[in-house]
Amino acid sequence: MSLLDDVSIVVTPNGYKAGELYAVIPVPTEGAEEIVDSSFANDLDDWSKYGVTSATGGIVTIGASANSGIHQTILTEGVRYTVTINVVSVNSTGTSEVTDGNGNNLYTITETGIQTFTFVSVISSETFLIRGMSNALFSLSSVSVKEYTSADMDVTRATAATRVDEDGLVNYAEVIGGEEVTNGDFSNGTTGWVGNPETTLSVSNNELDIQSSGAMSQYGAAFSNVNFELGKQYIVQLTVVSCNNPSQIRVGGSSSAIGYSQNIWASGDIGIGTHSKVYTPSQNNAYLAIGGRNDVTTLVIDNVSVKEVTRDNVPRIDYTGGGCPHILAEPQRTNLIPYSEDFSEWTIARATLGANITAPNGANDGYSIIATAVADDHYVSEYISVVDTNIYTYSAYLKKGSKSWARLWNTSVGYVDFDLENGVVGTQSSAVGSIELFGDGWYRCSIVYTATVTGGNNHRIYTLDGDNDKVFSGDGSTINLYMFGAQLEQGSYPTSYIPTSGSTVTRNQDIFTRDGIGSLINSTEGVLFVEASTFENGADCRITLSDGTITNRVSIEWDILANTIKGFVGSDGNLVSPATYNQTDYNKIAIKYKENDCALWINGDEVDTDFAVSVLSGVNQLEFSNYGGSLTFEGKVKQLQVYKTALTDVQLAALTS
Repeated sequence: MSLLDDVSIVVTPNGYKAGELYAVIPVPTEGAEEIVDSSFANDLDDWSKYGVTSATGGIVTIGASANSGIHQTILTEGVRYTVTINVVSVNSTGTSEVTDGNGNNLYTITETGIQTFTFVSVISSETFLIRGMSNALFSLSSVSVKEYTSADMDVTRATAATRVDEDGLVNYAEVIGGEEVTNGDFSNGTTGWVGNPETTLSVSNNELDIQSSGAMSQYGAAFSNVNFELGKQYIVQLTVVSCNNPSQIRVGGSSSAIGYSQNIWASGDIGIGTHSKVYTPSQNNAYLAIGGRNDVTTLVIDNVSVKEVTRDNVPRIDYTGGGCPHILAEPQRTNLIPYSEDFSEWTIARATLGANITAPNGANDGYSIIATAVADDHYVSEYISVVDTNIYTYSAYLKKGSKSWARLWNTSVGYVDFDLENGVVGTQSSAVGSIELFGDGWYRCSIVYTATVTGGNNHRIYTLDGDNDKVFSGDGSTINLYMFGAQLEQGSYPTSYIPTSGSTVTRNQDIFTRDGIGSLINSTEGVLFVEASTFENGADCRITLSDGTITNRVSIEWDILANTIKGFVGSDGNLVSPATYNQTDYNKIAIKYKENDCALWINGDEVDTDFAVSVLSGVNQLEFSNYGGSLTFEGKVKQLQVYKTALTDVQLAALTS
């Protein structure tokens, strides 16, 4: 029998959307309709109701007095359901909501149209209730409730986060929507674009020429009807082909075809070239406006694009190191450096900076250091506050220029030198260094140190003449070193890059869970298998099947004791590996669980057994943590599988080899 014949869940670095990582197996399915008379054809004869409710011609109206609703007894505890409601009308008075029999709010109805959501029933009363509170008034034309079977994992982070993408670039994990701009490449002339008064638009060679008379008090501009919505983010891109006064080009969203209500780029922010920016509207805007001050008489643009972008809660499929990707799950971290990319905001010592260098993110965001003709040291420096005895990691992407060596230094503690030619760590002084090849000659270099004082510390990047040799004379014109993406974070290892542009930025912890999947898990026997690595040895984190309690759980643990991997089954099953498995390596780990027959397998070997384990029941959730959400897994996952039978030793050896 093939292993795949009995596998019930397979999660790999696969497809995703905001808030959800898709499983390979099973394919999501919906069960039969649970609602009797979901289209209200029988005028609520099949529903229980209270308060002011009515049904006419397939339309149900709920409300106009305090506490009105309709309900059916259909839910089963621990089952995930998908609900689809067609809302005909809703007022802004009171609260229109969907709840269970215990009053747990499942969904709040705030707008008309077809709305879909999922939930897991957590009660035993099995009541599905649609109600209006405090004189809410709304109407529905249909309600559907179906059991939803899927192992797609819910992902929660609530912040943006970067990863190394399939092209080997450091970029945000994001979901990008469709094009909002009509005729942004101007292949159809000026269609979709208008000019404000005293502005003339024309198209030549698929480029838009914006001509302003210079006599008006308003800005001369071209407008495209793009609806920017408050609460969303957009990627805005355009190419400036030519302009007689680049420092005065303005791009903004406007509520009318004259003037600007908000800037996307303000005066002086952009010039000739291609530009891209994430824009978060502070109000609803009806137009994209591109133009300049009234003294701009020539402005030619091309390739204008606006697309909605979602970055919060997007799972990260990471390709660091090339080859097959992994699922990235990291702890919360804050980049304490306010200008992670703009080194012109740093203190510069005996050097000049060059900008617009192709960086690890693929954009021209890198900087170069050019040492002056002075026999001394040459560096950039940021003064950042730290706390005594805390452990910090300071990192940056560096690439050799005419010099092959660089240094990262906290001047109050210590430093590490890096060979950017051969990718090795050189002299280390009161700090521990690491270097990782990124690509195109770039390395991510980092130092880990323990702060010795509380307060501001200088964090510097040096260009060196050699290992432990920071004094030399430059010539004032030769590029000695390239830099990008500096990061200072509290913690004992570097995490993914957190861009900043004027203030500190926090990336929240990645949380992966899936509940309501009892039909996919056999509580009485089975196998939990993962191929994963952690960020540090002694990680103290877990991946678990459970019902949220210690009594019914199957858990793989990367122990707080370095080199040790454990397994737990229920409250009495305890399996421990010999202390020979580095947790930061990719290990293939499987727990076989069955009453009085449990075993832990690692990398093709059975390493421990337990023949005195109680039977489990009610296991219905999967999470990258311990039961109940503690001891969150922090590391990289290549694959996860769940089996409904306790596999044979031959099968377990093959699975983990």
